[in-house]
Parts: sequence; structure tokens; C-alpha cells
Amino acid sequence: MSKRPVRHSISLSFAEQGLRKLFSNSEITELTPIITGFANSIFAFKKDGAAFVLRMPPAMTSSLVREAELTNALFRMGLPVPRVLEYDATYQNPLGHPFMIMERLEGVNFSDEIVDSLSESGMKRLFREVAEVLYRVHRVDATGLKVTKFPTLQSFLNAGLQNIKRFATLRQMKNFEVFGRWFQQNSPSEETYNKAFIHNDFHPFNLLVSDGRLSGILDWNDAIVGEAQVDVALFSLTTEAYGYPALANEFISAYKETSGLSLGEIDFYTTALAIQKFIQISLQERQMKETGQLEKAELMGLLRSRLERNLAKIIEENTELNVYGFQ
Repeated sequence: MSKRPVRHSISLSFAEQGLRKLFSNSEITELTPIITGFANSIFAFKKDGAAFVLRMPPAMTSSLVREAELTNALFRMGLPVPRVLEYDATYQNPLGHPFMIMERLEGVNFSDEIVDSLSESGMKRLFREVAEVLYRVHRVDATGLKVTKFPTLQSFLNAGLQNIKRFATLRQMKNFEVFGRWFQQNSPSEETYNKAFIHNDFHPFNLLVSDGRLSGILDWNDAIVGEAQVDVALFSLTTEAYGYPALANEFISAYKETSGLSLGEIDFYTTALAIQKFIQISLQERQMKETGQLEKAELMGLLRSRLERNLAKIIEENTELNVYGFQ
């Protein structure tokens, strides 16, 4: 079997040619690249006037099928996710490359513009809605869903630490064992496990907002059964790291009130995620440059200094460790 190409950056013409083959009896218009999405090439387009999104991973991956089926299962449950219309994880299709096509939801990614456009009361209402919908996600019965399920908190924590170590190794980070010891010494006890179906990458860029309301949750590739506080911690962490600590606290309070959970271990999960993201950001920017994803690399570069500075501050406040000493 011939080796298939890895396409980190798929051209507009390649996507257009494939869509016209796939939908030979339809009119394809307004095909436009969307630069968000780390490894995937993403395009907005219209088919006979209806709005859709085409997502193409760099290479064939079995996770595409799992994510498409999971997203449609969540759609049928009434959660605000896009309905997947077509997908193929192989190269034997009219596009000549693995792809997923889903309905395009109304709204834009959570951003500074969203924050600036809403009043204080409007932002509180939006963050409360995000908390309420996240709690609905956490109450999903994952029995029949094809996701990794961690039966114990220890198994979940071990997987998390190994993931952080992997990023640290790729970045050639010095003295990572200091963070490893902090992680192990401060890990929550088994009885605190809030086992739930979680998004596992719940941050502002994976949310859509329309007219001040939450309109969609995207990117379910990393969904698992694990600790519910991780979703709360990542959203509050990234909100704070983008420069909105008051809104981060507002979100935590709203989730506590909605769920009835104490979130007693939230500081641990926030700090562990801050360490992971601090290590990960420069790796993502470097990979984007090396694979020709220059627009995405430019966007990541603009975010990097802002995020790294605030992540470092959060880590140092919670661990008393200076992360810049381990570069």
C-alpha cells in the first residue's frame, strides 16, 4: 500500500475540488479558511445556501470516526453541538483525504471582542449559562459512549502526569522532576473523585457565542470519563490567563452553585493544567511553523507572551516555583 501524504496545511483549491466532487449536484459557495484549530485544516462553506464546516486532519486517524459518532450522540441528547453530516477517516473518498463535515452553528469564538461587547450583567449571565451547560455535559450517561473511562482517580491522575511529562520531554525542559514531585505530593485523595463525562479541552476557543448567549461547544476529540473539576479548572484558568481573573472566579462560583459540588481540589487541577499549558504553548507554535501553518503560528505567537506570563504567575503563586528556571 502506498504511503498517504500528511497534509498539515490543506489548500483552498484542494478542499474546493474535493467538495465539488463530493456534492456534484449541489452549488458550493463562500468557501473560506478558518485559522483556528491546532492541527486540522478547517473551512467554512455553503452548500445550496446552507452553512457548513469542513474539517480535515493532517492524516488518517481513527479518532475522527469516534469524535463524529460522539458529537452526533451529544446532538441527539440536546446539547449545543454541531450535527455531523458526513465523515470518512480514509483516503478512499471524493476529497482524497480524511474529513468531517458538520453544520455551522451561529456565533463566534469566545474572545476579547465578546467580553468588550457585553455589559457586566451580560457577562455574568453568559458565564452562568456556560456553567449550567457544562454541568449538563457532566451529567451525560457515558455508558454507551466510545470514550476512555478512568475507573479511579489515581488512574486518571497517572495518565495526566504522563501527558505533562511527554510535553516536558519534547520541550527538553530541565529539572521537570521538581514539578513531578509537586504533582504527586499534592494529588487529591481517591474519595474526592467527581467521576463524570468531561470535554477535557474546555476553553474559550472551543465555545461559540451568539447575541450574548452560548451557542455551541466544539472539538470533542479529547472527551473522556474523568474528573469533572478539570473542565472547570481549564475554563477558569484560560479565562484568567487571558486577563480576566474576576470572570474566572464568577464562572467557578456559578458552577459551584449549579452543581452543588464544593470544588475543593480546584486549585490543584488549575495549577497542574497551568504547568501543562505553559510547557505546551511553545511546542504548538513551533510545530505550526515547521509544518507550514504560518497563519496559525502567527496567531499563537500573539497569544503566547500574554498567556505564558499569566500562566507563570499562577504557577508561582500556587507552588512557589519559578517556571522560568526550568526552561
